[in-house]
Amino acid sequence: MRLFLFWTQRSLSCLIGSFFECVLLYFNTFIIYQYSRIHNKYYNTESRKCQPFLFFFLTFIYFLYNLYTFFFLLHSNPWVANTNNMKSLRLKYCAFALLATFFWGGCHSKPNAPNSINPPISQEGSIDNQPLEQDSFENDTTLNPPSAPVLDPDVWDLSDIDVSEIDSNRKLISFTFDDAPSRLLENLYVIFASFNEANPDCKASATLFFNGYLFDKDTPHLLHAAKTLGFELGNHTQSHHDLTTLSEEELAVEIDATDALLKYADGKERHLLRPPYGSFNESVKQQAKTPIISWNVDTLDWTGRTADEIYQTVYDQRQSGTIVLMHDGYQATLDALKRLLPDLKQDGYQVVSVSQMAKMHGCTLRRGNVYIRARKQ
Repeated sequence: MRLFLFWTQRSLSCLIGSFFECVLLYFNTFIIYQYSRIHNKYYNTESRKCQPFLFFFLTFIYFLYNLYTFFFLLHSNPWVANTNNMKSLRLKYCAFALLATFFWGGCHSKPNAPNSINPPISQEGSIDNQPLEQDSFENDTTLNPPSAPVLDPDVWDLSDIDVSEIDSNRKLISFTFDDAPSRLLENLYVIFASFNEANPDCKASATLFFNGYLFDKDTPHLLHAAKTLGFELGNHTQSHHDLTTLSEEELAVEIDATDALLKYADGKERHLLRPPYGSFNESVKQQAKTPIISWNVDTLDWTGRTADEIYQTVYDQRQSGTIVLMHDGYQATLDALKRLLPDLKQDGYQVVSVSQMAKMHGCTLRRGNVYIRARKQ
């Protein structure tokens, strides 16, 4: 009986000890997560869904491990069991902290990274070898003059897009930046502003696709700055989920929340949509309240490519009407941008936003249709 009570007491002690150790572990990984979220915006925030499961799972495993250690050592020497358990506490804590960090960052099947599962785009302008809609940029057969009033509710209104500083004699190329705002976004602003000040005859702009979850009380000014500097604000959804995995209600929340945030800066109800990962299906196209903007040149800057590689990718594939995918959160991208802007100007190009290029090229954009380039009509 005394042995039973002894074992019961020690088992409860292991369980309670494991529980409180995992409480410390939980807060440790929470701090790791917050640090990573601040310093690396691509850290997997969706894995927060796994917190309850992770916590109780680790508690249970930790309890079994402590129990096993205790009874294994108890068989040889009870005093050694208690002493060694105390001595190994820090070692086990560190080991499980690493395990928890691994689970925390990787338990979700879709990492919150840039567009890492981009659909392959062929040179013929198709995605996964399937032709785009008839009214995509290059195939539009129902064009309206840019200045004509928009009567069709499915047609994207370009009447308020300022093209007064675009040179009609130049070839146009559109730069788009996903996953804004990052800690480097203001540096991107400086690069464009400096170029525009030095080149008033060929001012550059771009379309910035914002994620709502990346904003906090200290970052709304970045939207106003973007608008003031002439950038187009685009919608990259609230949480960077793969939209093809969401219900209609969840889709609406993802899109509407970021539209409401962007309206705070530019006053527009709706904004061009860039689905995370470039992932869309019929449900996404039906739910989209604006045109869906894809791309035909992917710099793959998020993979750790150098500035030279990013530069060469864009420069080698430059064509009038091209839409280039980049991300504002990489120094290599900004370094490549410093070279691309003047070199493209020298080659007869002007860098503009998606809507500016569509208006200048006489392209009609329709709600729910997917566009990868904007050829001049």
